[in-house]
Amino acid sequence: MKKKLFRLFLIAGVILNVQWVNAQRVALKTNVIDWATLSPNLALEMRLNQRLSLDISATTHPFSFTIADVKATHIRLQPELRYWFNRPMAHHFVGLSFLGGLYNVKVNRRFYEGDIWGAGLSYGYAFVLSRHWNLEATLGVGMARLRAFKYGEDEQKPDTPNWYRWSPVPIRLGLSFSYIFK
Repeated sequence: MKKKLFRLFLIAGVILNVQWVNAQRVALKTNVIDWATLSPNLALEMRLNQRLSLDISATTHPFSFTIADVKATHIRLQPELRYWFNRPMAHHFVGLSFLGGLYNVKVNRRFYEGDIWGAGLSYGYAFVLSRHWNLEATLGVGMARLRAFKYGEDEQKPDTPNWYRWSPVPIRLGLSFSYIFK
């Protein structure tokens, strides 16, 4: 499970380093909605050509506290290939989003420790605030495969994952501020 996430980060790093140098625009972003859920996050978006960009975001929720008998921590990586109708990092776009992550959830007296992998489509709009600042709204839906070790508080953790599910998920939900390096 951790090896898969490491490989995903490694592939993302290779993609980030194999870019054309001329006429590139790069944006550093953060999602306000994730921050509202106490999940620190950071994203990097790179212009690939006149219509395409690649957005790679990483989010974590390392805090451990219980609200309404639910306790959850997670880490996720979300690459997205975006097609811009005007020009990259301005106005309307559609995206092909991917999701990979690890989670640890306790609901009442039941534990779920596992991973999630998914893909979907998204739509967004980038409001140009100034030469270097944008505000971006994004919404996307998709399907994800969840796999977990499911066990009770009084039970021992199983040796192999024993809970599997395909589920529709909000693959992207964001209100992000971005700083564009030109």
